[in-house]
Amino acid sequence: MRIHVLRLPLVEMGGTHEEPFALIVDQFHGAPESQQTLMTFAEQAGARALWVTEETVEIVEQPVPAVLGTVALDDDLLEF
Repeated sequence: MRIHVLRLPLVEMGGTHEEPFALIVDQFHGAPESQQTLMTFAEQAGARALWVTEETVEIVEQPVPAVLGTVALDDDLLEF
């Protein structure tokens, strides 16, 4: 069993930024009751979704830039 974190698109609400994520549990060969424990864990960790599968899943994500050119803070832009 492996647990992956899949980052979802950044959400901005009222000046607050949130980085939602989903948990993916692959190569799962546990009892069905264990899935409820995983669901409880995902909810407590703040995951937006949980996917449990017996198959192997490879997550391919876009690399995060090493340096951001600008960062928006409310209406101001800071240049680096």
